[in-house]
Amino acid sequence: MNTRHLLLALLAAILSFPACAGTCPGNASWCDDFENGAGRWLSKGTGASDVAASDLIIRSQDGSNNHVLVLSGQGGPLLVSDPAAQVNGAYFVEARLRPVASAATAGGQGYLIARYQDDNNWLGASVSVNRDRQRLAVDLVKMQNGKLLRLKQSGKDAGPNGSFYTIRLEVAGDALVLYLNGEMLVSATDSSQFEGRIGLLAKGQSVEFDDVRIGIGAGTGTGAGATASKPVRLALARMMDRVSLQLGEVPQPYPVLAFSGKDKLTLSLSALSSDASIVGVVVEDGKLVFTAKRPGLATIVVSSQADANVATYIAVRVDPAFTTSSQQYVLQGKVKPAAHAEDVPVDTPLQMEFDQVPTLGQSGSVRIYRTADNALVDVIRVGDDIDEIGYEGQELKRVVRFRPIRIDGKTVTIQAHNARLAYGTAYYIAIDAGVFVNASLAGQAFTGLGQSAAWGFSTRKQAPSGTSLTVDADGLADFRTVQGALNHAMRYLSRSEPVSIHIANGRYDQLLYLRGKDNITLRGESRDGVILQAYNDDGNNPGTGVSQGPMTPSITGGRSVFLIEDADLLTLDTLTLINTAVRAKSVGAQAETLVFSSDRGRLVVQHASFFSEQDTIQVKGYSWFYRSLIAGNVDFIWGANRAALFEESEIRSVGDSANPGKGGGYVVQARTVAANEAGFVFLNSRLTHGNGPGQNDVLPGTTYLARQGPPSTWDSVSFIHCMMDKHIAPVGWLTPRPESVQAQPGAGWGEYGSMDINGKPLDVSQRLPGHTLTEQQVAARFANRRLVFASFDNGKGWNPSPSDSK
Repeated sequence: MNTRHLLLALLAAILSFPACAGTCPGNASWCDDFENGAGRWLSKGTGASDVAASDLIIRSQDGSNNHVLVLSGQGGPLLVSDPAAQVNGAYFVEARLRPVASAATAGGQGYLIARYQDDNNWLGASVSVNRDRQRLAVDLVKMQNGKLLRLKQSGKDAGPNGSFYTIRLEVAGDALVLYLNGEMLVSATDSSQFEGRIGLLAKGQSVEFDDVRIGIGAGTGTGAGATASKPVRLALARMMDRVSLQLGEVPQPYPVLAFSGKDKLTLSLSALSSDASIVGVVVEDGKLVFTAKRPGLATIVVSSQADANVATYIAVRVDPAFTTSSQQYVLQGKVKPAAHAEDVPVDTPLQMEFDQVPTLGQSGSVRIYRTADNALVDVIRVGDDIDEIGYEGQELKRVVRFRPIRIDGKTVTIQAHNARLAYGTAYYIAIDAGVFVNASLAGQAFTGLGQSAAWGFSTRKQAPSGTSLTVDADGLADFRTVQGALNHAMRYLSRSEPVSIHIANGRYDQLLYLRGKDNITLRGESRDGVILQAYNDDGNNPGTGVSQGPMTPSITGGRSVFLIEDADLLTLDTLTLINTAVRAKSVGAQAETLVFSSDRGRLVVQHASFFSEQDTIQVKGYSWFYRSLIAGNVDFIWGANRAALFEESEIRSVGDSANPGKGGGYVVQARTVAANEAGFVFLNSRLTHGNGPGQNDVLPGTTYLARQGPPSTWDSVSFIHCMMDKHIAPVGWLTPRPESVQAQPGAGWGEYGSMDINGKPLDVSQRLPGHTLTEQQVAARFANRRLVFASFDNGKGWNPSPSDSK
């Protein structure tokens, strides 16, 4: 039996439950686990009358006692025939499914249908796996008059091969909520009055289904009968679903969290390894304890002992034991910090200069030891790793997936985990022989690095004092990284005490986090010389921030470069922020440079630049961008804000790398939280265009000023005395969707005094009607900063002014 079959057999063994003829698991009112066949279903063929499901395939799950339903990917939907399964009002439908791997049928989909009228009209959810990119697409879909429409799309990393996925679709009136493995992905509204009948469908490839359930009520909390609890999600606490180990390491416990909505649950769990000769696993007090046994790959299946649909998969890689070399090298000029260096900042990255471009190995680690007692301080592994951004002892940290080892030509930068080094302490570095291959250092073949190589250093004796901090990647400064300075300010200074962080020219590659500290100014030496950048997107770190809540208990750090939460009066001055994610190559296109997530806080940005493609800037609260540049393509300025003013700034639409030669995207998607707030205001600014990361420009007439956000928020977007180049569509605004409330002048979309890029009056005769503001409306609401920010602090207002920076 191969590894995949063994995994599936193990999964079946731990997920074997009695047939649903009696009591259904959880809060389901109807269920079918196919242990007694498919007699409660009807097969839909080519649109003809219902036929019995006697020809459906029911098979054991890879030789186990658990049985699954297999749909071949041909024909129409399979529908429930049991009268007890007819539903109305608020309800949910749930099932486990997996597309069957086959090169000949790659790219197919499995569907869970929640409302069925006929073969050409139904509502449901679809699941497909892109095996080349190991990406899972999970969408809300509607078949209408024979045409498949995608109401909302979402994506996640695919699980290990052979994984089942638990899909749940909640329906309450016209409200829809889609869950994957207990995690809410997307929500939408749809007013289609399809029959409340459920079904299953496979297209393009075979799909296995199991444990189909219906429950009365929906966990959305809306609609009649919305009483059902939310689904349960399992995840490793502050970790991802991939774990790397090395032989010889002390077994480490990994806490498993279980959540239903906002409630943390205590569940009895089971865990089994697909290959116990590679890694063993036991559950102890709600924690997984792995024991590495030999190099290789294995999958751990973790499940609730009471409910087959509550499960998760963890991929474990075991590398050979850590080994070092006794080889000595001439390290002078080859490493930073220099060997035997003193007074080193505690946030220093490690750098090595090889003789030629090295190749990063497939396994191994870099380790930092405390010299005094040889205590292991940090393990930095090859490939993806997890970091917790914030100061030591911080209650809420930003937990992110990142790549700690970066190769730029002959230079290697190794980023230790956040806040691992202490003041007044000596350390030394050791490196596995396989971390860098085909490499030489100081004229000698690189075979690893041990204590005898004497790459050690001592950190400075104490933390800096005062409220003026300096950051320099190479020169004399308090810190080497911006996050090091932010950690210091958050930890050692009071919330309200003003702090200035002066950043020397250089490129700083790091995700950033600020929380719970007001009155911070980040000021760069020069706008183009100070580059704060990192690769991040929704596929790498899903969501927008730590404060999204307990339904994201594992990777909670979000997809932005810089995340700010619960902070007021942050100033970004004379610097550049770049998210290096590229839509054409990204597994999750949304990739902010900046997320300002402080509902009533204030953000000041002046003489700064921001570059990404999708969702470049996301803001809540109040923000003022002055003489700054924001570049992007799709909804690249957006957020659930109160008031954001872009004054004398450049708003640049760039070519979409994922769709060259096509649409020019959307500048704004407003989700303003109240009708009486100003929303997004562009005053005396320029709307330009240029090349994006794919080196393609935006075509004339293809960029829209805005498109609508969710119906529950306000589309508050106003352009006042702005110059617009020819890339802006003559209609201006993307026509609102029929099911959404029309944006209204003054309370929604508005435009006044628009000019072409040369400053001449712009022809707006083809604009979408009803969005031209009057001079009186502008004078009362949008003419200056004081008016835009008048609602701040319950009407006390805010009137920021520029600093003397250039």
